[in-house]
Amino acid sequence: MSEQLDSYYALRNEIDSYVDYLWDEHQNHMACKKGCDLCCLDFDVFPVEFDAIKKQIEKEYPEILKADRQKNDEGACAYLKNHACTIYNARPIICRTHGFPLVNMNEAGDEWELSFCHLNFTNVEDDYFDDENIFEQDTYNSKLFVLNKAYLEANPGLNYSEKDLIPLKNIMG
Repeated sequence: MSEQLDSYYALRNEIDSYVDYLWDEHQNHMACKKGCDLCCLDFDVFPVEFDAIKKQIEKEYPEILKADRQKNDEGACAYLKNHACTIYNARPIICRTHGFPLVNMNEAGDEWELSFCHLNFTNVEDDYFDDENIFEQDTYNSKLFVLNKAYLEANPGLNYSEKDLIPLKNIMG
């Protein structure tokens, strides 16, 4: 079990490094800070990510597992308290990339689409973004999918399919 979890942490570190680079590129436009939590939603994650985050929470944030669930706004992340992430170091990959310019293939599969937080990039022209200052979301999602598939193959007792997602809030029981 730990080999795939270690691979997950390595992928997350790779993403964090790239996000650090993007921060350096875009810091003059980024408005993200404590209190800016519009993107802090109730996400579902792959089993490998769920188990890796749970393991890290058990180690770094054990009080989260003992706390009474507080009611959040409908659709808000269960780990958002007073407009701050209570599991910041363990947060999912999707949370690590929010606010940055992301590119992914559209649903039809025929065109790349750029998305970004409009609270951040308020004064940029479309040509501001290029291949060097965007996050290729599909590339990392594909890596995560393959990693999750290997995790499930190594742990058949988990009884999940490769497309199953688990609500992150379920870590709290």
